[in-house]
Amino acid sequence: MTTSTNFHTDWASLLDDKIEQFIETGTTVLDNCYQMDALQALQNESGFIDYKEAKLTHGERQSSIRGDSIRWIDHDCPAGLAYLDSINELGAYFNRTLYTGIRSSEAHYACYPAGFGYQWHSDNPVGRDERVISAVFYLNDDWREQDGGQITVINKLGDTVQLLPKLNRLIIFDSNLRHQVEITHRRRFSIATWLRRDDALI
Repeated sequence: MTTSTNFHTDWASLLDDKIEQFIETGTTVLDNCYQMDALQALQNESGFIDYKEAKLTHGERQSSIRGDSIRWIDHDCPAGLAYLDSINELGAYFNRTLYTGIRSSEAHYACYPAGFGYQWHSDNPVGRDERVISAVFYLNDDWREQDGGQITVINKLGDTVQLLPKLNRLIIFDSNLRHQVEITHRRRFSIATWLRRDDALI
């Protein structure tokens, strides 16, 4: 049975030594975030849900730009909701340490088939700033460099950072930073996550 306690993470122990790096660069990486039962619950749920083709901000499907299919986490996704409870605790940590004003979170499962990625973009559309911090959590066993599917982020210093979608890894970055998903060479599962300064959408 999936409960929020399965997803308890001591965010301070993972982030206290990295918070200065996050302030400077707008990015950080956390590995080994959850215990195995929580991780397996997310993997199982991600494999048995109905995905829909993802759209761009203006509602069109353009697979040359974005090739993933998604399923927003809602009350029919118990493991996903437990994950969001944990992410809300992460938001509380950022409010205590950086006074970010985060009030809610949202997330969707994402599945990229082989041969697809997501071209350069930022997570706040022009003229919007509700999303404060973006995060991506990865559900892929035994991911290797040759499998592709890396996330590439241009950080606040102008440096290009590229990271593999390894199992149990959470990549955190400022929602205004430009980033892309490189072409994946095998099916790739993740949870795209946003910490927001407005109220919850579900």
